[in-house]
Amino acid sequence: MPETPRGDTGKRPPRVSVIVPAYNAAVFLERTVASVQAQSLSDFEILIIDDCSQDSTLAVARSLAATDDRVRVIAAERNAGPAAARNLGLDHARGEWIALLDADDAFEPGRLARLTALARDCNADLLADNLLLEDETGGLEPMLPAGEVASCAPITAADFLRGNLPDAQRPRRSYGFLKPLISRRFLQSQGLRYEESLRFAEDFAFYMACFAAGARFFLCQEALYRYRLRSDSLTARHSTEDLRQFLAVNLRFLEHPALASPGFRAAMQDLRRSLEQRLQWRVFVDEARERSWHRAVLASLKGWHVFSYVSSQLIAEVWRRLSQGRLGSTPA
Repeated sequence: MPETPRGDTGKRPPRVSVIVPAYNAAVFLERTVASVQAQSLSDFEILIIDDCSQDSTLAVARSLAATDDRVRVIAAERNAGPAAARNLGLDHARGEWIALLDADDAFEPGRLARLTALARDCNADLLADNLLLEDETGGLEPMLPAGEVASCAPITAADFLRGNLPDAQRPRRSYGFLKPLISRRFLQSQGLRYEESLRFAEDFAFYMACFAAGARFFLCQEALYRYRLRSDSLTARHSTEDLRQFLAVNLRFLEHPALASPGFRAAMQDLRRSLEQRLQWRVFVDEARERSWHRAVLASLKGWHVFSYVSSQLIAEVWRRLSQGRLGSTPA
C-alpha cells in the first residue's frame, strides 16, 4: 500500500506539488530533489513515486523524506510505468499547481517562483518553459532557439502538433518533452489523468487531452528545466512498438470533435505522415535484421511519402556504411 494517505494531511495545502516518478533512479534522485529544495519558492511538497525499483531508489527516497517533511514517498504496489506513477502522484497531490519532474532531471534555481507568477499573470491552465538539454558530457543547450516564443505566449493544439514535427535543423526539438506547470483545479474539474496503458507517448496523449478539454496552454522562452539526455532512456531510440503507439494516439485525436479545425487537422495529418514514415523505416530495419527481405520491401510500399522516406534513409545508411567499410551489416 502507499506509504502516505490520500487527501488532506491536516496541513495547509502547498503552492506546488512536485511529482517525481522514479524507477531505478537512485544515482540521480538526490541531485533531482536537491534542485527543488534549492528553489526560491519554498512552499512546495515533493512526491516521490517509486515504481517498484530494483535498485536502492526507495531507500534513497525514504532517507530524503526523513530529513525534509516536505518530501513524501509513495511506493507503488507493482511496476506499471510512468503514466501510472504520475497518476499516483496526482492522487496524493495537494498543491494549487502540479510540477512534473523526471527522476534524472533538475529544476534551475527560481523556476517555481517564475512559473507560478507567469501562470497567474497569463491565467494559464498549463504553462511550459523551454528545456535546457544536458548531454552526458555536461554540455547544455536550450531545446527551443531564441525568438521561437515570447515570454508568455499562448499555443494552440495545432501549434503543439507542429512543435512535434521532425526538424532536420533542430533534431532535438519536440514539444512532447515539455514539462509544464499544471493547474490541479483544471485537472480535477475535467477529470484528466494519464493513460496508464501507454508506456510511450503518454505525455503527448495527456497534453492533447488537456487541449481537448479546453486548456489555456502557454509557453515561455526561458529554459528553466534541465532535461538530461541519456543514451539508455526510453526516448533515446523509438522502437517499432513505440511508434505504433504514438500513431494510434495521433489517429484517435485526429477525429476529436473538440479539436476540429482546418489548422489542427492539417497539423495532425502532417504528424501522422511523419510517424508513418518513421514507423515503416523501423519495420524495414526489423525485417532486414531477420533477413525477411520480401516483408522489408513491402514495409516501404505504404504510399509514396513512406517509400520516398524509407528510400532516402536507406541511401543515407548505405553511404554511411560505405564510408565506414561496414556495408555487409544490416541497418541499425
